Amino acid sequence: MDDYARVIAAFERLHAAGCPLPTAEQRERIAKVAFRRWRSFDRRSRVRRPARADRIRDLAHGLVDALEAEPRLVGPLVRDYECLAEAFAAAVDPTADEGETPSALR
Repeated sequence: MDDYARVIAAFERLHAAGCPLPTAEQRERIAKVAFRRWRSFDRRSRVRRPARADRIRDLAHGLVDALEAEPRLVGPLVRDYECLAEAFAAAVDPTADEGETPSALR
């Protein structure tokens, strides 16, 4: 299974677990945005030795910016985007934090 298929499967599991964001219509767009953001992190980041949590936090912010009409108004709903970012990270780099499961899938 390639990275894209693993990400889509992770988003499907999140939705089945009750996360409202990765609906069937949104999964493909979210995956494209997430891959672009994840791959550009090193170029955009000023963090010298970024931790995985830095990348996940950056991805969540990027998803909010790309998918919300008014990103400033997301507030506590940002947790849904953090779950998406955690699931994405676990799907594309499962060995980085082996044994760590995205919080929404626990």
